[in-house]
Amino acid sequence: MNLKFKRVIVTSGPTREWIDPVRYISNASSGKMGYEIAKSFLQYPVDVIYIHGNTLERYANVSGAKKNLEVETTMQLRDVLLSQMENDTLLVMAAAPADFRPIMTAEHKIKKERSSEGSKGLLLELEENPDVLKQVFEYVSENQIQNSIRVGFAAETNDLEKHAKDKLVRKGLQFIVGNYVGHGKGFGEVDSTLRIYSQVGLVKEIGPMPKENLAESLVQFLVTV
Repeated sequence: MNLKFKRVIVTSGPTREWIDPVRYISNASSGKMGYEIAKSFLQYPVDVIYIHGNTLERYANVSGAKKNLEVETTMQLRDVLLSQMENDTLLVMAAAPADFRPIMTAEHKIKKERSSEGSKGLLLELEENPDVLKQVFEYVSENQIQNSIRVGFAAETNDLEKHAKDKLVRKGLQFIVGNYVGHGKGFGEVDSTLRIYSQVGLVKEIGPMPKENLAESLVQFLVTV
């Protein structure tokens, strides 16, 4: 098969943003989808780079990948991802990076404070993390990287098409894969449905089916673009 790209970068799983040495902000992503996508690409003549956050242990290593790279925070994910961007590369951003991080991380475990009126509670100040895909788009443009195909994911609880199309444009993507998430939807081992959007709108719907099959079908679509 004559593919348009020589390398595939797949990101997977959640990132962590530490509040103190024992508490952090993250999300419910298991890393299964990104793991299955990376595995599916192994049957094609491409180098697979697998970059993962805090996935479940069984999704932390893709045997046969050229590189397995682990990150923890969203900024680490951005930095490692940019270091791997080259000509003729397909990026599938299936990771679920945390959108916010604490303005300050406490050096020691934060203790409950009590007064005569009871517990005081805790006010946590957050700041936005970098938009990883937007910065990839800017990096590719500034460094004149050729033949860069970028695929994002939109995990939404409502108005999937609206949010997916908005992200597609803002982040300079060729495709975005949308799915609904929430209690019992999208995360972990549950069956899901994926909707693939391009600049012209919905181009393909896959599922509902297990993530192994979704990943295989998505990869079959991407190798034909």
